[in-house]
This record gives sequence, structure tokens and C-alpha cells, in this order.
Amino acid sequence: MEIYNGNLCVTYDDLAGIATMNAIQHIAKKDAAVQARKACVGNPALFNLDKLPLRFQTEVYRRYPDLKAQAESKPFVESIEPDGAALDFYQRHQFGDGKYLPTDKQTEYANNAAVLNAFRLVLEQSDSQHRKQSKRLISRAEFWRKAAQALPRIADTFPHTLPENPRRLQEKFNQYVREGYGALITGKYETRNAAKIDDDTKESLLMRLISDARNLDNEQIARLYNVVAEKLGWKTITGAAVGVWRKKYDLVTAGGRLGETRFRNQKSMLVKRSRPTAPLLYWTMDGWVSELLYQKTETRNGRTITTYTNRLTIVIVLDPCLNYPVGYAIGERETPELIKAALRDAANHTAELFGCRYYSNQIQSDNYGRGTLKPLYQIMSDIYTPARAHNAKSKVIEPFFKYFNKKYCQMCVNWGGFGITSNKNLQPNSEFLNKHRHDFPTEEGCRQQLVAFIERERAEKRAEYVKLFAKLPEERRLPLSDEQYLLTFGADTGYRNALEGVGLRPTIGGIKRDYDCFDPKFREYAHVRWAVKYDPDNLDHVLAVNENGTLRFMLERKHVQPMALADRREGDAEQLARVQEFNKQLENGITERLALANNKVEQLFNDNPQLDVATRLLLCDSRGQNKNHKQTRRLQAHEIEDVEAIEIATVRRPALQIEDEDAFNLY
Repeated sequence: MEIYNGNLCVTYDDLAGIATMNAIQHIAKKDAAVQARKACVGNPALFNLDKLPLRFQTEVYRRYPDLKAQAESKPFVESIEPDGAALDFYQRHQFGDGKYLPTDKQTEYANNAAVLNAFRLVLEQSDSQHRKQSKRLISRAEFWRKAAQALPRIADTFPHTLPENPRRLQEKFNQYVREGYGALITGKYETRNAAKIDDDTKESLLMRLISDARNLDNEQIARLYNVVAEKLGWKTITGAAVGVWRKKYDLVTAGGRLGETRFRNQKSMLVKRSRPTAPLLYWTMDGWVSELLYQKTETRNGRTITTYTNRLTIVIVLDPCLNYPVGYAIGERETPELIKAALRDAANHTAELFGCRYYSNQIQSDNYGRGTLKPLYQIMSDIYTPARAHNAKSKVIEPFFKYFNKKYCQMCVNWGGFGITSNKNLQPNSEFLNKHRHDFPTEEGCRQQLVAFIERERAEKRAEYVKLFAKLPEERRLPLSDEQYLLTFGADTGYRNALEGVGLRPTIGGIKRDYDCFDPKFREYAHVRWAVKYDPDNLDHVLAVNENGTLRFMLERKHVQPMALADRREGDAEQLARVQEFNKQLENGITERLALANNKVEQLFNDNPQLDVATRLLLCDSRGQNKNHKQTRRLQAHEIEDVEAIEIATVRRPALQIEDEDAFNLY
């Protein structure tokens, strides 16, 4: 149900169980005003509810008591899409004290932004529609009344905190348009026969018949056309005449005959594109069900059954500059987790190639899991550009899969073919496959096949790919920080740890491990219990995150110092000096803050002589001693003569030369 041309309209589905399709069609034939819109591709037929019999209206309103409000809300609800850029903005937003927005607030504000984006889209579409029809624009007060009315229904799928008062909602929207994402953060934080078609009506009828999705032939179309022509006194036509018109209007009628997808692939203009000039400028990714078959044995109802037509899915992140598979992951089927694993592999592989992790300047993907994965794509790219659905021409990774299948997979005994749409003459012999099915690998063996092929492809192109990296401008090199990597891809221990003397001691892989942080601020949060995110392949660093996500600190594995000097190895002294320097700076920082506080308190007492002497005794100097200026002056009054030092000869035993005794103090 929806509002169409100002009228409340329902579909066949809305009337299911109330009136049959035949009954509705019969009513519509009697009264043309009943049908508000005919069915077309992507849009169902609509019927004016107030033109239907009263018994139908009564039952509809009984079934849907809030029918009008629901219909008015529909355009708003259907226009909402997750805003990954908003979520990224709120995840990265940091206040002056170093804290981040709480995790729940990040989601809340991102949802608020998505809802307001939908309101802007609906408003723009409404204005555009009214302008095309030369109608007055919708009243803003009426628009925001409907928008506010839709908010409770929107909250079911997109929890938000937008005001439900129309005026307040409009004010918040205007502020959002002016200021952007930050506005949502609260202060709280040609032939003879053809000539017979001599007017627009006849031409339109013929065009409609030619474009029919059933792909009628010329003779069928001529017969249908002539039925109408004879009743209206038009000249009849032949199948040959239809053929002339079919050629003339091939482009116009192709959409109906071919369907949207084939039309785009066969009739739309092809954009000729050049490959990226350097790595990391553009990544494209997709999942492919590999044509390598494997055998799988299962027990079903007490019987052991072996199947031989099982296939794995591989998600590949491809850099088209050299068709280099920069990332991949293999699983039983394409899932958001598998896509995430492929991007994680891409990030780690760039570190292997170029010395540190990078994310791409641009990522293209299909629309699978777009709502869930869009934030991930936007973290791993500067620009996210999803491919149009069912448009194979826009995805350059499709030819790579064909190349990969032919170069590697076809050489294997368990190769299953090029796909069901391919030429049957190019497919493997089914008798051969059946004969050798017992030679098919297991699932693990099939995984090893795919991994080996990807690594072989990488090895062939690695040197050239690394060489091309030198062409990448410095401003296009986008490092992925360890913090962002662990926040996005890191595993979680599942527990929370408190700061101890040795730092944090999370249990990873069944082993307690010690980590610490050289940021002095970390020690100010000794009361906090931290979640630990880690990379299973590299445990040198972990990320500590508090419960609501407002605090994050990178920790490093603690260096173990030997007690015995004889056990020292290269790097031990440097690590010890690093800890001592940190402690020194920490103590100096604390001393300076205390001294500053003491000075301010002293000034307080100096400016307020009414404070009693006993209270003044609370004052200490920067060394923690009570202020006693009389004693200081008494000591200064005495003259102390200098005494010349007497040098005494001593016998020195051979010993290790130590310049700094603190260098060996581990405690």
C-alpha cells in the first residue's frame, strides 16, 4: 500500500484473502478510476481504496487500522540505507581529552544520519515529481508531519533518537544539512506496409507488442495488432511490416525483449577504461564458486554417503593494474565473514610486499551484503564504488575468474567445467568425471589446490607488482595503522583484563601473555577493565579497548630482562633504558603536576590571610616538606668554610666497568 497521486492505494497482495484477483479486475473494468497504476517492471498494480466496494474497504481498514499512516510512512522507510561514511566518522571522532564516542552512540548517530539522508532523498524526489507535473510543491509543514509520523516505524529497523515533534525534526534536519555529521553529536558528549502505421497511437500499439517480454514473433504480433485494427477501422498489416518496424525500433523495444540485465550488457554504451597505473589505486573484489570438485563423506540416517559434486567458494581482492590477487579467502560459501577475511589478507599481504599495511584508494564490490559490509569497504578504501547489480561489464574481476579457471583449474582431474551457461562442447566429459570421481581430493585437498594456484599467480607477478609501487605518488599511499587494523580485523579474547604491575595479562591461545603501553595516559586508567583485540598471526602488539569504546591504547609485548648480566643479549640494555626513561618521564610529569598544584594552593593561602595557621601547615613544598622559611633563612645566615678534599690512594680490584649503575637495576 502506498500514496499514489494523492490517493491511498493497495496492491493485489494487500487484498489477499479479502478479494480475488478476478474480482478486482472485474471491478476495474467497470470503473477505470479503480486502477490507479498498471503493473510494470518493478512496480505492482495499484488500486484506489476509496473506489473499491465498501465491504472491501471495511475489511482492509479492519486488517490495517493505521493504513493511511503506514502508507504515508512507506516512502521514508524504503529509502533508508546504512551510511558507512557516517559510522566511520563517529568511530574516528575524538574529543579534546582523547576519548572517543561510546560504541552505542556511534551506532545511534550513524542511524540518525541514515534516516535524515532518507528524508532528504524523499523530499528531493517529491519536489522533482511536482515540478515535472507543474504542481505546487508539497507543504513543508505537511512533509515534516508525515516524516515525524514515520519515525516510530523506522525505529523498528533503524533505532534512532530523532525528535518526533515535526518542528523539532525539521530544525534538526536543517542543522544537519548545514553542518554535516557533527551536528548530530550532542553537547553531552520506411516501406509501404510500414506506412500503414500512420499515427502515434498505432505506432505505440505496435511498439508495445514488439517489446512484449514473451518475445512474440512477427506473425503473432501482426495477428494481435490486426484484431485491434479491424475493430477500429485501421489498415491491417503483415508479418513483413512488423519486421520493418522491429528493425526501426530495435533499441526502444530491446528493454522489454531482453530484460534489464541483458539490455545493459548488450545495448548500453560500453565505457572503455584504462588499467590503474600503480598498485593500491583501485581494488575490485567478488566471490567465485570454483569449478574444482571435491568428495565429501557424511553419515545420514545411519548410512554413509559420499558426494562428489561439492565446490568451494573463493573471494578474491584483485588489483587490476596487473591483475594481481592482493587478497583472498576460501570457504564453503560466500559470507560477510569470508569477504572480511579476504580484505584482512589483502591488508597483511601489502605489508609483506611494501613493508607496512595499506588500504586502497578505491574499492569496487558487488551488492552482496552491502548494508552490512559497506562500513568495512569504506575503512579499507578512500572511495567505495559498488558495481551496478547484474552489470557484468562493470566488474573487471569476472574475466579474471575465467582466466584463472582456464589456466589452473582446467588442468586438474577434478575440474568441473566453465559453468552451466557455457558451450556444452567445451565442458569436460561427464563419463570421465564419473570414472575418476574417487580420485577427487577432500575439502582440505581442494583448498590446498586453490591456495597453490593463487600463490603461483602471485609469484609470477610479484616482482613487477612491487616495481610498479614506485610509481604510486606519496599522497596516494594510505597506511592502515595497527590500531585501525586490530579494531577492524582483530580477534577478541572474550574476557576483560585489569592493569597489573606487569601491565595487561590476557590469555591468548591458552597462554597468559604480558603487554604494556609506553603512553603515560594508559596508567591513569588503572581502574578500567580492558577488552583485548589481537592478530593471531602477530602477537607482538595488541589493542586495549574499554567497554564502551571511548578509550583505545596500543600495547606491545613486554620485553623479558635476564637477571644475570651474563645472560644479557643484544637489545636487552636498550629495552631496559627505554623502561627507565619512561619511568623517569612519568615521575617528572607527576612531580610537575604536583608542584603546580602546590603553587596554586600556596597562592590561595597568600591571597586569603583569613585562613588559620593550622590550615597553612598542610602546605608542602615540591619535595613533600612543610614550608619553613625561617629555618631556610637560619641556615643561610651561617657561613660554612670550604674544606679541601684529601685524596686517598686506593687499590682497585679488576671489575666490570659500569658507567651507569641504573643500567643494571631491574627493579
